[in-house]
Amino acid sequence: MKFPSPNPAVAERYYTEAYWRSNSTSQLFETMVQHHSERTALSDAEGNFFTYRELYSHVESVAAYFARSGISKEDIVTICAPNWWQTVVCILATLRVGAIINPVPMTYGWKDIKYVVDTCQSKALILAGKFRSADHTVHLEDILGPDYSGKLVIQISDGGQQVGKPFSELLSEGECPLPLPAKPDNVAAILFTSGTESKPKGVIHTHNTILYGERCFVETLGLSHEDTCFMASPISHASGFLHGVILTLTTGGQLSILDVFTASAAVDQMSRDEVTWTMGATPFLVETANELRARKVTLPSLRYFLCGGAPLPESVVRQAMDIGMRVLSVYGSTESPPHTVVWPSDPAENAWTTDGRAAGAGIEIKIVDDNGDPCPVGEIGEECSRGPNTFLGYLNAPEITAQSLDADGWYHSGDLAYQRPDGSIRISGRIKDMIVRGGQNIAAREVEELLIQIPGCIECALVGIPHERLGETGGAVLVMAPGRVVGVQEVYDLLVAQGVAKFKIPERIECWDELPKTPSGKIQKFKVQKMLAEGVQGGGNTK
Repeated sequence: MKFPSPNPAVAERYYTEAYWRSNSTSQLFETMVQHHSERTALSDAEGNFFTYRELYSHVESVAAYFARSGISKEDIVTICAPNWWQTVVCILATLRVGAIINPVPMTYGWKDIKYVVDTCQSKALILAGKFRSADHTVHLEDILGPDYSGKLVIQISDGGQQVGKPFSELLSEGECPLPLPAKPDNVAAILFTSGTESKPKGVIHTHNTILYGERCFVETLGLSHEDTCFMASPISHASGFLHGVILTLTTGGQLSILDVFTASAAVDQMSRDEVTWTMGATPFLVETANELRARKVTLPSLRYFLCGGAPLPESVVRQAMDIGMRVLSVYGSTESPPHTVVWPSDPAENAWTTDGRAAGAGIEIKIVDDNGDPCPVGEIGEECSRGPNTFLGYLNAPEITAQSLDADGWYHSGDLAYQRPDGSIRISGRIKDMIVRGGQNIAAREVEELLIQIPGCIECALVGIPHERLGETGGAVLVMAPGRVVGVQEVYDLLVAQGVAKFKIPERIECWDELPKTPSGKIQKFKVQKMLAEGVQGGGNTK
């Protein structure tokens, strides 16, 4: 498989300015093992604790099995597993042999996983087994086809059926015979994200594009090997993978992971591990703060709660401040991982009035008008960014890449924003037709293409409905054939049966006689949103 390469002139400048360096992720992790061998590297919800030496031993063992199984440079390993210590080991072992890690969230349905595996031509697939209501082992043939003998399959825990090699059998393989990967401009990860297109896109990152962004966070927040990061966001998603696993384990800190978020469990674990910082979507912040208030306790070691994915209400931040939690808003995307952050030295109110400023010296940000010209301070336009942390392109999608990443290296976010005099930006809306539910992106078109397949559905529209805790949820309006009406449960059952991720399924369904349209026949979604908010039923039935 052919991957894009960094622009040679840009790469030379980034190396000259020391934004990019000569170490791979695996080399940095091994350095931390040498310097902090007996320090706790990883802890989890089950009470497991691993020192850097112990974690390294497991990584080497799994990497040895990968090497003997023929997994090597530029092979893609897809993993769908929750925040378990075994997941971290598999991620690091993949990078250890020079392969490319492709983590996908447990919220994916088997149909999503099949699309990702097919797109990546994955050489290995690692599945969790049963986790909550998900068990992708029973859909292995749906994902890989009836003859999957050419794929390496690993199963971490028990599931509806045993598939491939049990993870527990990999821990006695000994040291990996391969030398450490030494090319930081090689592709390290492919992270899938949903945008305006109907299918998820594979975002390509090298070791250098990943590591620069994480160094920015380390320097801006003043993090070190003495810090402990709590991560309840999935480590198979960009935030958890980048800011949890990679940042923490390449700086010598401790990573504390939680697989099933409840506010009670989160508070208990953050207290147990004396967590110093965490990052999560707004619902995590709201529920954690509520739990602390209910218990009448604080987390004295917690310095920062980074929060992104949706605007932060002032009341939420102030309530967190009242119990000693410093909230810092962040903004970015998988393509340009959170490239703005409210700095600790910024006024507290910046957390709810801005989405931060550039997280590091090499990150450039501009707001442009429809002609691509820079907007004056305070004027709304499209937010664009570029820097040593910017992705190289989308997997096997040069045309889509060209639409988002221009010839000068600017990533066009599709988000509307304006810049403030202090350099901070404020996101004011989205050009892209996307719903952000609890920090997870839902491409409206992808879901609409599934809804239109419902028997009797003539046309449909999916829009974001404001939600106090999740930011947004999906609301669908369907125009059905005469006499046919569907409700939430029927739509839910139909889409789940097709393997659709549950977070993508609309939580509000209405059936209307018609949808508002322009004279040319284009559905006016802003009107659909307004009518739903005002309780207007579009001349039809509601259910």
